[in-house]
Amino acid sequence: MPHDRFYIDAPLKDRVSLQGEELHHLHRVMRKKAGDTLELVNGKKGLALGKIFSVSKWEAQIDILQTEQKEPLLPPMILIQALPKLPLLDFIIQKGTELGVSTFYLYPSAHSEKKGLSPTQMQRLNHILIASMKQCGRLDLPTLEMGFPSLDIPLFFGDLSENAPPLSQKGKLPGALAIGPEKGFTEKEILELREKGTGVRLAPYTLRAETAALTGLSILADTIYQK
Repeated sequence: MPHDRFYIDAPLKDRVSLQGEELHHLHRVMRKKAGDTLELVNGKKGLALGKIFSVSKWEAQIDILQTEQKEPLLPPMILIQALPKLPLLDFIIQKGTELGVSTFYLYPSAHSEKKGLSPTQMQRLNHILIASMKQCGRLDLPTLEMGFPSLDIPLFFGDLSENAPPLSQKGKLPGALAIGPEKGFTEKEILELREKGTGVRLAPYTLRAETAALTGLSILADTIYQK
């Protein structure tokens, strides 16, 4: 993790103002002061080297010294996750970001433990996205959406049937992975998913929702290295 990297939702040019939680981390945790250098990311593929002009309890003013743009290391990788319990969702968002997910779609399936998220819960997940992006060195911030999407890229979903092919044989990027809740998809949901995509096995045994998500994402991410 880059220790001196901070997130700001603004263009990386001229002089920028860092506020809120990132200011608290810079000022109270890292004890940064005027004249110190640091890195800034804006979640839009930009990375900047900055120098602190001034720090107060309201803001840190930072002069941008140089910038660069870098494309993501992976093609688009989408996770469509049936809503689990919140601690599990936090974990999936955190680790999914580290594995390269570009967009998370969260939706309430018939067996979901939760049927929706409050604005406060969505805000918490966005904070996890930002922290995870900085921790793993990404420059692109994943997006977080509600609902099951219509996609124009291959869709794979966790299928427990014996004749489902392994994801390692069928998976490719760009692609999307749909993962059900702890109690699994209903028969109706499975039929609907088969009309939209391909059912795949993720492992020899039945996996928990969070394990299934991370296993499937790891397999998909690895396909770019397969020749």
